[in-house]
Amino acid sequence: MLPGGAYPFLLLNETAFIKTCRFDAYMASGHGGQKRNRTYSAVRLTHLPTAIAVIAEESRSQSENKLKALKRLRLAIALRVRKQLSAGSFTIPGEIREYFKPDAPLQINPKNPLYPLACATALDALYLAAGKIGAAAELVSISTGRLNKFISKDNDLLSAANELRTHFNLKPLKPV
Repeated sequence: MLPGGAYPFLLLNETAFIKTCRFDAYMASGHGGQKRNRTYSAVRLTHLPTAIAVIAEESRSQSENKLKALKRLRLAIALRVRKQLSAGSFTIPGEIREYFKPDAPLQINPKNPLYPLACATALDALYLAAGKIGAAAELVSISTGRLNKFISKDNDLLSAANELRTHFNLKPLKPV
């Protein structure tokens, strides 16, 4: 748990965010032909403040792999780093407030750069609510069903939510 949680890192632009990381390029092994096995196109990014690391090695281009790793790293931080909160201090970040409307489904595309922030917000609410989906939904001002549907759409987000629920001795959520 970090005092500011994942939020400060998720809001940084790419240039500032990459400065908080260690970048390693290496040769990937396996299928892909001669070029893949001769160039340093695979990428490992390690976020230094949290020690979370991700890799991307599916492309033969190091720059494409670097972009994929950046997206994966932001999501990994959102899923694993919780913000230290108290009941009265929870707020939805202004950048994503439009997605958390009481009368509309919580729909944000995983390709949207703000998607990791929405995931972090949902998980922080769930953590603050001691794993109870109803109380977390109340914190983010949407229905329980809408929050459950949002969490269930992404297997990684569902796994992170279920880890939180296990921490509070609750049964895992089932995919909707």
